Order: sequence, then structure tokens, then C-alpha cells
Amino acid sequence: MTFAPRPQNDFLLFMRMYYDRCRALLPQIAAIAAKWTFEDLIPGLSDFDVRLIFSDPMDVRQWIIASEAVGRVHTEMCREFPEWARNLEHLPGVNLTVDEIRNPLFFYPEFQQWTFYDGKPEIIAKIQGALRQISWSSRDELYHLKKFAAFCGPYNREIDQPINLGRFEGKYPLHSRYMHYFAPPVQAVMSLLHRRNIPGKLEALRMARLQLPNPHVIDCLFETLERHYEVPQDYQEPRLSQLERELEAYLQDAWAALEGHVTLVKHDAGNGCGEIRKKVTAVKGEPIPAFFECAKFGRLLKGRLQFYAQTIPHFDSAWLIRNELGRAAANFYHKPLSIYGQVRYGGQWSAAQVLERLRGKTLTDMECRDVMAFAHLAAQPIPVGEERKRSQQAADGYDSVLTCLEKLGQDLLQCLSPENVGRNTGFS
Repeated sequence: MTFAPRPQNDFLLFMRMYYDRCRALLPQIAAIAAKWTFEDLIPGLSDFDVRLIFSDPMDVRQWIIASEAVGRVHTEMCREFPEWARNLEHLPGVNLTVDEIRNPLFFYPEFQQWTFYDGKPEIIAKIQGALRQISWSSRDELYHLKKFAAFCGPYNREIDQPINLGRFEGKYPLHSRYMHYFAPPVQAVMSLLHRRNIPGKLEALRMARLQLPNPHVIDCLFETLERHYEVPQDYQEPRLSQLERELEAYLQDAWAALEGHVTLVKHDAGNGCGEIRKKVTAVKGEPIPAFFECAKFGRLLKGRLQFYAQTIPHFDSAWLIRNELGRAAANFYHKPLSIYGQVRYGGQWSAAQVLERLRGKTLTDMECRDVMAFAHLAAQPIPVGEERKRSQQAADGYDSVLTCLEKLGQDLLQCLSPENVGRNTGFS
């Protein structure tokens, strides 16, 4: 096999240029962060999962403006720097204001796994200080149990497509298996064992090397990373299938090591992946934080869809569009509206039933129609070759969805008295 040599690590150069361009359009951006630690970014193969923190306040119109502006930054930089197509695949997923990220009600365990790269030092210090005050709770445990359950079991060769990798595509089979589908559940296990959100994937793997069975598996991973995946024999069968089985077996033994360290499910070392997933799925999380989890992931969706709709010769967005719209109806319609109905009205409500109750009151008739139209469009099959057109159509119809999420979020906040915020979210 012929491999493209390890490239220069230019993630910091990329991040600073990206941040400067976003702030030139949106001076209210106060800080930029990204998932995991800097050492977890593998040049040529990792994407850059950015998070933006905005100064207070931000209303719906400002979020829409920000979404479109960041989408333009992605489009312009992707055209200008083909080698950064992988870095630019996703607009920032989670986006918050300074007050929101410091509010325990909005806390999401991933926050404590972010690295802050740039921004106003006094604001970053306040954010980090607030996050340090939040102690481990059932919310953290459920987050990591869900992550483990999502990745345990046989590796799915169809789910992690090698796109926008350019000359490094040949190395992606090992990167996908090690860093995308093995490191995250190991990180989850080590977080559960230590009852803290461990920020780095490689940090967690080094800890696992010392504390979990089968350290030779971790040794193999680090040797492969040191060679930037230039291990020809591991791409061939039967070795590739053998490697998948070794990683799966490692996670099964890692699950066994959690005995006495989980409280939300009945732990059985002999549970297979299906049983683990069934147990974790049965755990009911806190409804209001679950609503806000949906809302904060949707704030820059319009710009993401507009970016994906552009024709950029070296950027493949077809799979990204299918993936994004494939989960949009659930994440931004069915799940948040059903949660809202449960909290506000009690019992079980469908999204459509909740909209009917809100029509002409919290939401206008047009907003309700637009929200339902977006959900219907997102759920429709996309003909091959029509992906960009569908992405633009979805972007054009998204404003009312964001309006709905923000209005309902504000209504839920007004329902909570200060003493209930701590009680309902597991924080004191």
C-alpha cells in the first residue's frame, strides 16, 4: 500500500483564522472551544468539532444571522483552502451564550471535555470556574452510559463514511475504528470509573492502559498512531476483521470492570451489547435538560444546511445532508415538542398535539405550519443527486423551527422557580 505521509499539524493555524473570520462578522462571539484535547486531533484525518460562545443576550433573529454568517465563513474557507475541507465539515454543533454555559440548568457533560482555544480571557476564566463547580451527578453517568451503549458491539462498516479526506482517505479505516468507535467508549468507561468527565481521548486511553484488562490492545493503538496509521497489514483481511473483534472484546471486558461503579442500571458483567443498550435506553433522563440539549444543537443548523447546499468541487456534502436531515425531524421536532408537552401539560403528547395546543398562543398559525412542513420535508427520502437542493429547501424553511425551540425554551425557564432549578436538574 502507498500512504500519504503525515502532514504538518496546522489545526491551530486553522482555528485562529476561522475564529478571526467568524468574529469579523459576529463580534459578539466571546470564545471558541472544541471537543476533547489538542493531542486528540490527528492531522489529515480528524475533523474539528468547534463550539462558539456568544455574549449575552441572543434572540432568535440574532441566532439566525449568526447561523448564516458562520455558514458563509465555512463556504468561503472551504473554497479557499481545499486542504481544510475535513476541518470545515460541520458548523459548530453546540452554541451557547456566556450566561447559559454558566447556568447548571443548561449543563451538558461534554462541556467539561472542551478545550478553549481563544476568546476573552476573563470570560473563559468565568466559564471554566463555573464548570469546575459542577460536581458529578446522574446526568454525567447517563451521558457516559449512553455513549458506551452506542459504540459497544461489532464495528459497523457502513456508518462512518470516508469523505473529504483527500489523499489521506486510505488511512481512514484504522482512524475510524480506533479514534471514532473505540476511543469514545473507553473514554466513557474511564469517566465512569473516576466519576469525572475526562477531557481527552488519548488521556483516557493511557489511563485504561494501566487500569483495564488487555493493555496490549492499547499498546497496538498507540503504536499505530505513532506511525500515522501506516500499518499495511492491518488493512488486509483477515487481520482487519480480527482487529474489529479484538476491539469489541476489549469493550466487553471494560464493561465488566464497571461493576460497583454505575448506579442507574443493574450491572452484570456478562451482559452483551444488546442487553446493555436495552438497559441504558430504559433509563429516563431529566426532561428539561433534554429539551435544551435539542435547542442548543439547532441554533446554527440553517447555516450548516446552506453551506452543504453549495457546489464546491472538492467538498462532498451528499452524505452529510442525508445524515443531517435524517435526524432533524427527531431532534428538532418530535423529541423537543414531546418533552415540552410532558413538562407543561403532563402525560404523553405527540409533537403534533403540542403544536395544536400552542397554535394561536405561544406560536402563530404560520409558525406551526412551517414547523410541521420542515419536519415533513426532513423525513422525506432524498432522490440521488437532489441532496443539495433538499438541503437548501430545508434551510429556507428552518426559521420557524428555531423560533419554536427558543420560544418554548423561554417558556420552560419561566416555569422554574430558582429553588426548582437545582432540584429538577440534580444540582444544588
